[in-house]
Amino acid sequence: MNGNNRYLLDSNIIIYHLNGVELATNFLRQYILDCFISRITFIEVLSFDFNEFERSSVIDLLNNFTIIDTSENIALQCLKNREKKKIKLPDNIIASTAQVNDLILVSRNIKDFKDLDIKLLDIFI
Repeated sequence: MNGNNRYLLDSNIIIYHLNGVELATNFLRQYILDCFISRITFIEVLSFDFNEFERSSVIDLLNNFTIIDTSENIALQCLKNREKKKIKLPDNIIASTAQVNDLILVSRNIKDFKDLDIKLLDIFI
């Protein structure tokens, strides 16, 4: 990993950080300026059960990242991915966001994205 790489964070990386998992927290500290999230990650993370104070803190955290909304190009990439692999829509949107924007997808669930033409990073191995 170097400063030239740009990363798209899967929702699970944010959740691991919020749960105090050191590997996730250290990655975010080191690479936060090079990290992006998709709008679906924003939604998935906020769907967890937070109290009002926690929700506000999580929104502040998420807003530290550049948030990439789902464009027509991302939607079209989702269709291409679906032809190759049966993949859940949220995972497909996240993968397509990484593909269209030439980002390395950081996820604990690498198997979810197997067989797609995508750059992946599992910080836990």
